[in-house]
Amino acid sequence: MRAFIALPMPEAAIEPLLQLQSRLPKGRPVPEENLHLTVAFLGDQPERALEAVHEELLTLRHGTISIELAGAAFFGGQHGQALGLEVDGGPGLRDLYDRVVSRVRGAGITLERRRFRPHVTVARLPRGAEPGAALATLSAAQIGPVSLTELALVSSTLREDGALHEVLASYPLGPNLNGMQGHGPIW
Repeated sequence: MRAFIALPMPEAAIEPLLQLQSRLPKGRPVPEENLHLTVAFLGDQPERALEAVHEELLTLRHGTISIELAGAAFFGGQHGQALGLEVDGGPGLRDLYDRVVSRVRGAGITLERRRFRPHVTVARLPRGAEPGAALATLSAAQIGPVSLTELALVSSTLREDGALHEVLASYPLGPNLNGMQGHGPIW
């Protein structure tokens, strides 16, 4: 199962992101329910590996993360290009990332070596499309600060019309988490 660990966007960020999408001159908007910040991409994993990740994430205790979204993010790939906003989450976001990576490794999963570049993808362009006007719109955008209060283990099924994401389990972030456990898993 293709999966990743993410910070879902809260309501306070959803409406501004949808408004931003409506101003983009081209591209296929990411559906509202798929707006998130990827913390760790797990790739294709067997169910037992995801169960091990879930068990590891149940031990995670971390406060809420305050983020601001500003600055254009652009990623090219073999199937198209992703447009988004860079995320500034300060040292709290970096600490959460480090803790998540440690737990994923503790579950026996080796992650791809890539730099953590926090962003929220808002639209996708077909391969070879000119992103200039969309990047100009994104460069002027600023959203936040907003608080992120939940981490999620998410499955991702690729389809022709875009990915279908399903939350397998969720883990609260915030103060006074003693005794609180994540919700799920649903598999």
